[in-house]
Amino acid sequence: MHPVHFTPAAGQIVVDVRDQSERNRDGILPGAVALDAAAVAARLVPGLPTSLAAAGPDAEWLLVSGNGATAAAIATRLRDRGVRASSVDGGFRALALGITPGAGRGGESDAYRRALAQFAAHEA
Repeated sequence: MHPVHFTPAAGQIVVDVRDQSERNRDGILPGAVALDAAAVAARLVPGLPTSLAAAGPDAEWLLVSGNGATAAAIATRLRDRGVRASSVDGGFRALALGITPGAGRGGESDAYRRALAQFAAHEA
């Protein structure tokens, strides 16, 4: 696959939480910080010895996983720790198809909702 180009909302830092084998197989997300899912909390929670320099209290992270489920779970755990984090519904698969969420809740296109339903059907 080719690299996927995605422009996040202003101020968001994109984090690709897929493992390296997935990035090698499916393609990269240019401009994203690449962290394996197991390392995310240690790197994005401010004030830890292992935190990234960008992991300040005002950082806003947008997590991307293969199908969106892993990123959503990690984003929830980060929010529980006071970190501003969200995830891309449908994950890298949706982005690779050129299906991106609209602005804000309820702003998704019909194509985006159909693709999410297809992903959900295949993941079950």
